Amino acid sequence: MGKIIAKPQLGFMEAVKLACGRLTDFSGRSRRSEFWWFILVFAVLAYVFSFVLGLCRIPVLALTIVTELFSLLALAAVVRRLQDTGRSKWWAICAWVLDAIGSVYTATSPVMEELQSVNPDPMAVLDLVKNPVFLCLTGVTFILEVAIFIFCLLDGKPEANQYGESPKYIEVD
Repeated sequence: MGKIIAKPQLGFMEAVKLACGRLTDFSGRSRRSEFWWFILVFAVLAYVFSFVLGLCRIPVLALTIVTELFSLLALAAVVRRLQDTGRSKWWAICAWVLDAIGSVYTATSPVMEELQSVNPDPMAVLDLVKNPVFLCLTGVTFILEVAIFIFCLLDGKPEANQYGESPKYIEVD
């Protein structure tokens, strides 16, 4: 077995181009630099996108559905990052599904109509957060997303795993 060395870190443009070229690729592995630079760009675009949609007075349920579909664009990057650390894509898929269910549940809640009125009742928020379904969905999703965040911070395995060769490390003789 030869010596394992790390390739140079990806630059901003190189990382974003690589990640954007693989938006629908759920196979393989992604380096931390590729993932985090892409997530930075994605977060800025998501913020601008949701701000513009909010100005358009789109109904909450429609806005929620569009936002969840937009978040699908980042799912492949999260899956590849998890696979680089040797973890299954099901972590990310389960988190996205739970988030989507929770968002639609909240958007269709009768409390949302009250909160969008001209003079909303502050107690309406308490009605939502006391709801056991909302609490369970939010709690489980939060725990799952914190775990995924921590996994994405970890370095990838230097050796090949069931998801492919390491994008960061190479073996030299």
